[in-house]
Amino acid sequence: MRWLMEFYNERRGILARTGIEAPLPAAAVLLGRNAVLAEYPSPRARTRLSLLERAERAGGHDGSGWVLYRIVKDNGRGSAEGGLGVQR
Repeated sequence: MRWLMEFYNERRGILARTGIEAPLPAAAVLLGRNAVLAEYPSPRARTRLSLLERAERAGGHDGSGWVLYRIVKDNGRGSAEGGLGVQR
């Protein structure tokens, strides 16, 4: 099944769209996040991580700032079920 996803990074003000082939939405999210991280690598940290950033990473957060904004099934016609597209 093909999934279309949008990830948002509030720190950098970027909305990234990607399409992934995966059997389940959870698998698509993992693959989509890896694709976004490959396309938009994190800038190099100039200093050591803050205590809060270290705690977030230890708690399971990846620290990249990317969050899943929207995920929908691709209907195969260039658009998606659920309205993932440009709003006019």
